[in-house]
Amino acid sequence: LEGVPVAIKEEVCVEGLPARVGTGWMAPTPSAADAVAVARLRAAGAIILGTTPMTEYGMSPLGGNVHRTMPRNAHDPSRLPGGSSSGSAVAVATGVCPVALGADGGGSIRIPASLNGIFGLKLTFGRVPLSGHGLAGGSSVVHLGPLATTVRDLALFGDIASGPDSGDAASQGQPHLAPGALVDALGRGVRGLRIGIDEGEWQAADTAVAEAGKRALDALAKDGAILCPITIPMAELAAAIGYLTIGLEVFATIGSDVAPHQSELGLDLQLLLAVMATFRPDDYIDAQRLRGRLRQAVATLLGEVDVIALPATARVAPPITDAEASGGFIDPPALDAMCRFAFLGNLTGLPAGTAPVGTGELGLPVGLQILGDAWDEACVLAVLAHLERTGIARVIRPPAAIDLL
Repeated sequence: LEGVPVAIKEEVCVEGLPARVGTGWMAPTPSAADAVAVARLRAAGAIILGTTPMTEYGMSPLGGNVHRTMPRNAHDPSRLPGGSSSGSAVAVATGVCPVALGADGGGSIRIPASLNGIFGLKLTFGRVPLSGHGLAGGSSVVHLGPLATTVRDLALFGDIASGPDSGDAASQGQPHLAPGALVDALGRGVRGLRIGIDEGEWQAADTAVAEAGKRALDALAKDGAILCPITIPMAELAAAIGYLTIGLEVFATIGSDVAPHQSELGLDLQLLLAVMATFRPDDYIDAQRLRGRLRQAVATLLGEVDVIALPATARVAPPITDAEASGGFIDPPALDAMCRFAFLGNLTGLPAGTAPVGTGELGLPVGLQILGDAWDEACVLAVLAHLERTGIARVIRPPAAIDLL
């Protein structure tokens, strides 16, 4: 990455810059040191441009935050960019940098990557250490990963940023990743690859979104991939389990800190915290029992297929007005449409990437999501790379694009 400009999501520490996690009340105290992932990027020669705006505490997948001047969708300024890695996605989509660091607790890399027509990758839970992450403590669903305009950049990021670190226990049990292994996997192709398709899940997406994804899968089949019908038990419950899991984990992490600042929070976060306060500890335990059953079911399926294909989101980018951007808004149906297929990857901890495979309503970008087995980012990247190499997936220059040179 020698000389390559890279942007960092605001929740990850960059030496000399505050990591305010999208809040308005938190003091802009400069971080004393880089997060481990950032330090590894620097050591590989990356030029860290700065930090990118995100939704408040990363709890909205839509991309609105009254505490920041948030970017709009790169392809249509009347549409949301997705979240919570909103700034990182738009920075890449508009050409500010070719790759950016994001974080994904419930689709926060894959959703904005999909809505802005770029590639995104959530690596296996623990593959990229969370050491130096603003809210890493106690999270069982947050993953770090890249957003980029090419699959090679996703793979380079993964090769560089991965590996155990003493500051993150979840990272210490990972299998060894040989230097350059992810980049080396990009030329594998898809012949003989078994891709699991749950038709019931695909029917939950808007017609135009599903059609774009299915065209991409048909093209993979023509190149030798094997499309295998599967049923993912409890998949339709993944989002609900995910909302409860991440919601209560964030509530437990920040509850006492934000108590004196309730009136300074956005309306959506105020509502979320009020709802989370009504749950009991055994509600969280019940959610984790269901999560365990879901993980077992998906692990069994991944013994029968190599990857699972899902839409990245159920709809294209939702609209937003200037009044909503400045005053805040709450839109549960739009939120659910963004997260409908995302939480499966977070609850299981499995690697998942998204590729821009066409357009849906009003010509807005659509993403195809590929979910792989634990620690097998290479297989996910091989599929994304084949989509890109054959032109099935491609990044379209948006009207908002700039040329820094």
